[in-house]
Amino acid sequence: MIKRLLFLFLINIAYIQLFAQDLFIDSRDLHLELRSDGGFHLFIRKKPDISSVLITESTRDPLLREDNYAYRAGEWNPVNGDEIRLLNGAPITRESRIHSLVSSTVVNHPVLGNSFHIYLPYILYYGYESGRHGEIYLTDGAYLNIRAFSLPYADYRGTFRDNPFILEARQEPLPSAGTYLNETLASFTQIARSGGGQVFYAKNPDDTIAQIRNALLRERGKSIDIVICLDTTNSMKKYIDPIRAKLIPVLNEILAGFPSFRIGMVLFKDYNDIYLNKIIPFTDNFHEFQNELNAIRVTGGGDIPEAVYEALYEGAVKFDWNAQARLMFLIGDAPPHPRPRGKITKEMVDKAVREKEIKVHSMILPQ
Repeated sequence: MIKRLLFLFLINIAYIQLFAQDLFIDSRDLHLELRSDGGFHLFIRKKPDISSVLITESTRDPLLREDNYAYRAGEWNPVNGDEIRLLNGAPITRESRIHSLVSSTVVNHPVLGNSFHIYLPYILYYGYESGRHGEIYLTDGAYLNIRAFSLPYADYRGTFRDNPFILEARQEPLPSAGTYLNETLASFTQIARSGGGQVFYAKNPDDTIAQIRNALLRERGKSIDIVICLDTTNSMKKYIDPIRAKLIPVLNEILAGFPSFRIGMVLFKDYNDIYLNKIIPFTDNFHEFQNELNAIRVTGGGDIPEAVYEALYEGAVKFDWNAQARLMFLIGDAPPHPRPRGKITKEMVDKAVREKEIKVHSMILPQ
């Protein structure tokens, strides 16, 4: 079952050339979906003259001194892993471990009809170690080229045409509860285990607060410090109002049993948003904390992963933890970036959490 998080728009920036065959693809021929297995599923309308498609770099050296490389995945996937790609007239063997993003197989799509289906992981690779090579992170603003071929298997012995695009993305909340992203399940579980905490699965917006209450009921001691690391990107819209309305009553109920308590927050978004993270310092004043909750605005988050590790690191090092019970709650529906986009790594987070003796609970929200 497809659960959409992102409505993605591909803007064609191709120059128009005349071909004897119609190998032209524009944005109306494309459909891009996010599914629970992570990454993107790209569907390309099958036209009579197009027999196969291949994802490549979108630019070419005008002097033709450098190759224009095809993108490939880092590992086999069930969508394109068994697709044949010809190079110099011969199939690329599985032993080469070159997992090209190619399709000659026609499937039925509910919007486009007969289409090619290509799975795009977050990280794409190009080139070879003997020459120019590297990787790109598939995110908002990424450049992609859909190379359309007149022959199957991306066979250059026929006609081909380049159709370059820019990926533009925005997050939108779903009208109803969806499913958990596999990457979120894996990463949030690992974060909780490393932090000595537990994983909680919220079924709906109201369930989020109930899960926080369940976690707090297990804590004992004379003092408690709590930091909530909260995703504030656009997909979180339906969760923010229940948190605003119900978090303080729950905290008031549970924390009344502690002679001393403090609560704080790290609000996080992602790179190129209005902020990466925002610190709400410790306070024992529920009125002040409620004002901070009321001021939260959910915006941004063009791609799927968010600045999760950055938020956890800020939570560990920017607060003066000193209570007997020390808790961080990570609340979100999207995973951290699979490759660090800044200086903060998972190893840095794990080290900071251990040094401050903080227990980290992960709250996974459905897409």
